[in-house]
Amino acid sequence: MIEIRERETGNVLYTLDAETLQGADLRELDLTGADLHGADLGSAVLTNTILDEADLTDANLRNATLQGARMANAVMDGANLSKAVLGGQSGFRPADLSNASLVGATLIGTNMQDINLSHAILERADLSYAILQHANLRGADLKEASICEARLNKADMQGCDLSNSDLCGAHLNYANLNGVDLSGAQLSGEETQQPAILTRTNLQRARLVGAHLAKAVLQTADLSRSDLRNANLSYAMMSGAIMRHANVEGADFTGVNLGTVTMDYANFSKSINADIPNFKRNLR
Repeated sequence: MIEIRERETGNVLYTLDAETLQGADLRELDLTGADLHGADLGSAVLTNTILDEADLTDANLRNATLQGARMANAVMDGANLSKAVLGGQSGFRPADLSNASLVGATLIGTNMQDINLSHAILERADLSYAILQHANLRGADLKEASICEARLNKADMQGCDLSNSDLCGAHLNYANLNGVDLSGAQLSGEETQQPAILTRTNLQRARLVGAHLAKAVLQTADLSRSDLRNANLSYAMMSGAIMRHANVEGADFTGVNLGTVTMDYANFSKSINADIPNFKRNLR
């Protein structure tokens, strides 16, 4: 017999006639504020379950089904959600993790398509290979997070803090990164990984100070008014990119073809190794 209690009052929210929560059917329950600290919910079914403000610190949710679950303001620091399904599909709504705390959580390969992670705290979380297409990540804290090979196409990441994060091989095509902080972020890839792909990505007013963008794909990306001081853009693919009013002081453009890049009013005189075509005008 397992009793799930409210974390502050100790009141019993649900009683389960079982010896474990592994694979348990907890769908459609109201478990607001539940104390599930360290609980083993591997492969559990939590479809449409209300877990707002629940304590799931260090919980095991590997392979769990969480479509339609409400987890706003939940504390999930150190939780394992690898291969869990939170994204909307097969007629189910996506999960809501707005304002949730997922510091150091493991979300490797997790399906989070279309979910709401606005203002969530994902500092040092591992989102490698996660599916986050169309996800709402507005204002989320992703400092030092590992986001390698994740799919973030068309995700809304406006105002995110991605400083010192690892985005090697991430797909960010058509994503909204307006005003994000990518200072010191790794997007250039390593021996075992590919560089990030940011085709048609909105990077207006993004902070990319000291970012590693070597060989990154930035074709037709909009970097207007972005801060690229001391960034490494060597051999990046930038055809059709827009860098109007960008700050590129100390940025390295070794091997970059700037022929089709819109560079108006950017301070390329202070950049490094930029091969500027003779026909370019309005540069600072």
